Amino acid sequence: MIKDPICGMEIENENFVSEVKGKKYFFCSAGCRDKFKKSPVKFLKDYNYDLVIIGGGPAGLTAAIYASVSKMDTFLVTKDIGGQAVDSSKIKNYMGFDFINGKDLVKKFRDQFLHEHYLEHKMDEVIKLVHSGDDFEILTRTKNRILAHAVIIATGMKRKKLGIPGEERFQRKGVSYSSVQDIALFKGLEVVVIGGGNSGIQTANDLKKIGCKVTIVSKSKLIADQSDIDLVKKGDKVNILEGYDVIEIQGKDKVEGVVVQSQSELSTRQIPCDGVFIQVGFLPNAEFCRDLLRLNEKGEVIINPDCSTDIDGIFACGDVTDVFGKRIIIASGEGAKAVLSAKQYLSRAY
Repeated sequence: MIKDPICGMEIENENFVSEVKGKKYFFCSAGCRDKFKKSPVKFLKDYNYDLVIIGGGPAGLTAAIYASVSKMDTFLVTKDIGGQAVDSSKIKNYMGFDFINGKDLVKKFRDQFLHEHYLEHKMDEVIKLVHSGDDFEILTRTKNRILAHAVIIATGMKRKKLGIPGEERFQRKGVSYSSVQDIALFKGLEVVVIGGGNSGIQTANDLKKIGCKVTIVSKSKLIADQSDIDLVKKGDKVNILEGYDVIEIQGKDKVEGVVVQSQSELSTRQIPCDGVFIQVGFLPNAEFCRDLLRLNEKGEVIINPDCSTDIDGIFACGDVTDVFGKRIIIASGEGAKAVLSAKQYLSRAY
């Protein structure tokens, strides 16, 4: 797969190309191509941006579009485009859509960002945020150093792991965290879904549609949307175990079963299966700023109503924060709010 030399994004087509000294370079967009043409040897030296946005999920991309519209000197750095939204099989009532899946919505986000409201960007992972005088240094996994007067953190969340025997060993051998990417691999098989929230129940319903025999294991009573719970209970393809923990994933070369334990009786039993989908919630991606910002007991960045944090010049939005309601539409609104607040801060400070 060809990658953009400016941002590192994988290239889906060869529409944007430039040639230097007989070598062709391909780009994700006209913006990256034009940036390359202006200065092929200078990408990210010691230039100080007004604003750096960290994260490319719904909150980060909305922030990027608002920053572009506002003509702010902004740079976006993100590990991926779409964040957790790409794993959503069913997004209901996002404005403009009664229903859309995550992959299609993220494609619309990506196209709007790259081709309608382009910003300079880099596909990279931030590992450290440093407060340097009145400004900030953003250090990345590939040893890039980006400087900014203000920062918006929009890094979202990552899937929580169980930490049980067999979980790491059988990843990509029957253990999955993403139903959108992997569900077709289990057509007609026996599958255990761990988790009784929205993602777990939606995964179970999707598995049921492709002929799987499904066992849902949940620590508590199911807490998903009632309409999805009602749907999963129809028919005889789904067995529900409430008040149970999965304590081990078993197998030789691939998943062959799980061991569950009753919380009330402490008795255990084995459930044969060909795959395990782990859907037990998320953890905020805030490790890189843990030593700098105030976090709550869940590890979320604590923000004020205007998305500001306890350090002037740092703003945060979306699921990485303690804002109420972990929804794509809420994250998008918070991303817009964060840019408006950052712009106001920059107009006062610089």
